[in-house]
Amino acid sequence: MEEPPLADQFVPRETELRDRLQEASGTEALDIHRDLTDLYLAANRIDLAAAEAERIAEITDTENDWAIAGNLYYDVMESRGDASRSAYAKRAIEAYSRALEINPDNLDVRTDMAIAYMYDPDNPMMAIQQTNRVLEQDSLHIQANFNRGVMLANINRIDQAVEQFEKVKRIIGDESSPIYQRAEQAIASVRGVAR
Repeated sequence: MEEPPLADQFVPRETELRDRLQEASGTEALDIHRDLTDLYLAANRIDLAAAEAERIAEITDTENDWAIAGNLYYDVMESRGDASRSAYAKRAIEAYSRALEINPDNLDVRTDMAIAYMYDPDNPMMAIQQTNRVLEQDSLHIQANFNRGVMLANINRIDQAVEQFEKVKRIIGDESSPIYQRAEQAIASVRGVAR
């Protein structure tokens, strides 16, 4: 799928930043890349922001910058319902993998990477493997537990999915919590499918 051009009102600023980038180096270049990322986010072009964030991560090679790039690619992946979803999933996985090379114990990054694997047709089993790896390190990790419920529901293991969502509710404990409420909705949804 071809992306639409950047909205006209953002083009002059993009051109200015790209021109400055030609002459910049070091910290100045990094700042311009960050400004471009912010510009693309303001223009609601998360795809362009993700690519720019990846350039930043390639320069800095920090866990945080790789995680940001992964999160932006993840956001693009989540917004797509077409064939490009798997391409963005793979880019998110690559960025998250780079963050995990730096810090293998970042369970939040590993949890997000697991969801991206759900949309990678070449490695779908990695989704549950990465989720289980998180839960081996932290059995109370809320998002990993929730995601495991989603994965179980996707393979029609309804009773196990309900158990997993019930576990999320027990971990949260607060009925007013949005995640608690999402778990309740998920239970109702999977039970509705099972009927």
